[in-house]
Amino acid sequence: MNPIPMPRRRLWLALAAALSLPLSGCFDERVPEPDEQSEQVEERSQDAAMDEPPMRAVTTWSRELELFIEFPAPTAGEPGEYITHLTHLNDFSPVMSGPLRYRFEREDGHVEEHVAETIARDGIFLPEIRVEKPGHYQLDLILGTGEDTLTIEAGHITVTAPGETRAADDEHGHAHGTEDHEDGHDEDAGDIAFLKEQQWRMDFAVQQVLRDYITERLSVPARIEPRPGQSAEAATPASGRLVPPESGEWKRAGDRVEAGEVLARVLPLSGAEDVSQLDLDLTEARERVSLARAERDRVQGLYEDGVVSEKRLDQANSDYHVARQTLARARKRLDQLEGESDQAGAVVTLRAPISGVITASRHAAGEVVAANESVFSLLDDSHVWLKAMAYPGDMTRIKHPGDVLARQAGGQWQSLAGAELAYIGTRTEANGTVPVVFDVPNPEGELIPGTAWSAAFSTGDGQMAVVVPTSAILDDDGIEVVIVQHGGERFERRQVKTGIRSGERVAITAGLQPGERVVMRGAYTVLLASRGEQEIGHGHAH
Repeated sequence: MNPIPMPRRRLWLALAAALSLPLSGCFDERVPEPDEQSEQVEERSQDAAMDEPPMRAVTTWSRELELFIEFPAPTAGEPGEYITHLTHLNDFSPVMSGPLRYRFEREDGHVEEHVAETIARDGIFLPEIRVEKPGHYQLDLILGTGEDTLTIEAGHITVTAPGETRAADDEHGHAHGTEDHEDGHDEDAGDIAFLKEQQWRMDFAVQQVLRDYITERLSVPARIEPRPGQSAEAATPASGRLVPPESGEWKRAGDRVEAGEVLARVLPLSGAEDVSQLDLDLTEARERVSLARAERDRVQGLYEDGVVSEKRLDQANSDYHVARQTLARARKRLDQLEGESDQAGAVVTLRAPISGVITASRHAAGEVVAANESVFSLLDDSHVWLKAMAYPGDMTRIKHPGDVLARQAGGQWQSLAGAELAYIGTRTEANGTVPVVFDVPNPEGELIPGTAWSAAFSTGDGQMAVVVPTSAILDDDGIEVVIVQHGGERFERRQVKTGIRSGERVAITAGLQPGERVVMRGAYTVLLASRGEQEIGHGHAH
């Protein structure tokens, strides 16, 4: 805790309170118009500021809360107003209810407690507290009751005896070694005043700066594509009329099916003759393979005896391979579609050749189709390809691409767990980019082939560095700056140097130290306040 004297700030607040309009909502009483008694108001405000005891300001953070408290230098037996601001750190909203307990514990175990039962205004408690005995105290604030209490340490406070001269170090606000309590001594630091009431009324957030591991990340356009070899067609083995499977439900595009699942049935127009033709085709294919094998073996012997040329042997081998392919196709038609006969042996079932999603259903139940006509298209989208389109000038930076993130337009970046590099292109495509392709698991089917995305991936080795969100970096007339928080309402414009970027994070090579706090949302508004461009017509609700 580093409390600091605040006479100039109290003067400013008194003037702001006197001159702010009733519409600001910060005061309940009507304030005279500036042209009625402006000189008298300024004179009284200066007198009031001179008569007030020196004020101390303390800012400290716990895991859940930010505490910004202002109070007069405490003297035993004398009451003082403890202007207490409490902010939830999960969303930087003001605390909206109490009670709030102030616990003063002296080094010898003496404890004094004071309770503010209700909140004075959103985020602000205004208790008047009198500590009865002098000494060095640890001040803790406890919000709420029962098991839902939140505690935040306010640090060490020295309560002097009446008439006692305050120690020099206490006059300068030393925190007695508590390193979690900040309000700096340097009057030039934190020269931007931005009140808690303003922070609470806007999208505002502060983040502590830490050292972290960061790798350079390249962000490029991308597209989801089906993985080669994971699509198939379900075609009719014979001409006939389409009828639904026994379940009665006709399969549609978007339905998911398992390999071997019945998609439809075909009632051949010529009865069982078409089914018999399939068996005949298979038998003929087997015979052709047998004859071609025997011929190949015969020609092989003649070639070895020097009777025939190598060209004749090549022809025999070719005929054998063609016969085998014909047999494989005939067998596949029966294996994939598994023609099964009903009572009269005339109905053929059409089964899914692979597991996946139906991407096209080209016919309806009752239609007549020809033999070998595709009825359904299927895609196994359990894995897809993310095709990132890198620019040729970036290829020298891409060494070990990985740690892939992706997002659609207007969406949030999401990590693609299990993504592995499939290949890196060696030449530009028609659009002038070089593909960097990742194989991505897609168990939920959320990555739809054909959709446009953006991809971000690390290009190589990383490093440890001070890291901040990119939203904290401002371009101030060509200079990269951040807004550093020194206290609850005290900020500083700080020039920084940035290093590598990784998605929504950036490394800081100069200008920030670990442990400092930077504004990550609302920084530009604070910057405008430093130039007098932000409307500060709302004084403190004290």
